[in-house]
Amino acid sequence: MILLWGHPEERPFARVLRALHARGADPLVLDQRRPMTVTSGTVRTAGASWDLAGVKAAYLRPYDAARLPAVTRSPARTALTRHARRAAPALCAWADHAPALVVNRPSASATNAAKACQGLLVEAAGFAVPPSLVTDDARALAEFAAEHGAVVVKPGSGIRARVALADVHDPDRMARLATCPTLFQRHIPGEDVRVHVVGDRTFAVRLVSDAVDYRVRDAALKQSTVELPGDLTERCVALARALGLVVAGIDLRMTPEGDWFCFEANPAPAFTFFAGADQVAEAIADLLHAHRPSS
Repeated sequence: MILLWGHPEERPFARVLRALHARGADPLVLDQRRPMTVTSGTVRTAGASWDLAGVKAAYLRPYDAARLPAVTRSPARTALTRHARRAAPALCAWADHAPALVVNRPSASATNAAKACQGLLVEAAGFAVPPSLVTDDARALAEFAAEHGAVVVKPGSGIRARVALADVHDPDRMARLATCPTLFQRHIPGEDVRVHVVGDRTFAVRLVSDAVDYRVRDAALKQSTVELPGDLTERCVALARALGLVVAGIDLRMTPEGDWFCFEANPAPAFTFFAGADQVAEAIADLLHAHRPSS
């Protein structure tokens, strides 16, 4: 049995599900918007139950179900929230220890919630990482900027936020820094390349933008699929494995001098934003389908 857990209308989830259906698979879909219970290795929802011991492959894209509009706007939101808060930890615990292919195990995904820590792991895997600083001290930031020049500010956790150039001379912003430790990095000029790793396969996309963060809505962005030069393919696969990830979205940047830096490895990449998304979805479906029980 193949299990998918998350929001079925979320684009990456829906794309992988469609690819599985095209292969004749009929996966168990656990919709976070619906009540479910998980006890003693059995998941129950909508009057049906399944033994998780039968799961041979799983694709996980869970949100905080208690915050999904389908839950928060429902007249039964109290019951739905209670179910969500009980089911999610149980499914995560199962996913961390199940003798199945899990894309990706929750424990392996945890480094994304601490970007500075993940940066050390990325560096240990042989990639160059921008000089970084986590601080709530404006003086320390000023010294960091004096040493490295242009500095970007970005979220230190897994919560998505806009990456922007930091204005270390803005007194109002510097005063607010004391309220929360923040991640800063030396700004690395160059072209972005997103690499999706799926098992031992890679799919690279070159991104050309006039914005510091190409993901912002008003950014002028051009995308094209590319082949990675040299040994970058092997290095990206090795990095994903070192982090315990079966699927990863690795953010690289090539400087004008031809040097490569790695910013992070995303354990739940929203690959549908990028060129070549169908290839990534097909590769994930291939991986899951290959682990189904033989007939």
